[in-house]
Amino acid sequence: MTQRVKDLLARAVQRLVEVRDSTAQLDAEVILRHKLDLSRAELYARLNDEVDDHTSQEYYLLVERRAQGEPVAYITNTREFMALDFYVDKRVLVPRPETELLVEFSINKLQEKGWMDQEIVLVDVGTGSGIIAVYLAVRFPHLHVYATDISDEALEVAAINARRHGVAERIKLLHGNLIEPLDTKPNIIISNPPYTVIAQVEPNVARFEPNIALDGGPKGLAIFRELFTQAKSGLTRPGFIALEIGADQANDVQNLSKHFFPGSHVEIHKDYAGLDRVVIIEVEQEITPAITETQTSI
Repeated sequence: MTQRVKDLLARAVQRLVEVRDSTAQLDAEVILRHKLDLSRAELYARLNDEVDDHTSQEYYLLVERRAQGEPVAYITNTREFMALDFYVDKRVLVPRPETELLVEFSINKLQEKGWMDQEIVLVDVGTGSGIIAVYLAVRFPHLHVYATDISDEALEVAAINARRHGVAERIKLLHGNLIEPLDTKPNIIISNPPYTVIAQVEPNVARFEPNIALDGGPKGLAIFRELFTQAKSGLTRPGFIALEIGADQANDVQNLSKHFFPGSHVEIHKDYAGLDRVVIIEVEQEITPAITETQTSI
């Protein structure tokens, strides 16, 4: 027995609405496009096409995974980041839009310092799926890119993405804690570290995504403190550290940075919701201490 594409979609949306999926229509559509290997335009051009029973049942099984709370990115093994498609699975955290801001503000700082065409060393700490390292390697061929993670499984996913985007030979993937595995001092440290208090994480996120990529300790600050300890002697001067943070962590991270890097210049950038989201710490040989707060303008 066959079903039309539009009927498959309607039934899937109804199921997701039942479980109060706030993006039911989009999720059902993305999963169906994945199953049928169609673009959005192709899907809507074929709403009256017939789908065989086997394919229909496989699609409904995927939809049921979403109904149980599993992220769409794990179901489709795909997540878009900075207009590039990346492979993701349960070994890594699902990339969030906020991390695009981290990358964009880091690029702005590269431009501001005149480093766009210079051969400098950058490390993506806690690389996970490798989205930051891979995107920057694609965008800036002159960069010497390192990516570290304490999870071998995460590094396997990062390697997949480096190969997918043709930069596997340009990214050194290293297993270990923060910047300890590096054999050189980076000019730039960029990181979306574990910064959440695990008890406060949304249940479905904690249930499906790797806790090692989420748990930042009692106040979510453990990794920042350890990273700053290593970077105090491990960051080339001049250099900068760019970090994604929790919305209530700006003051704490700012105070930590002043303790570890006296005289540094600290910028706090907000996301589109007006929440503190990115901290950039410029560490120079000599600089007047300053703290500035800016609204996202990208």
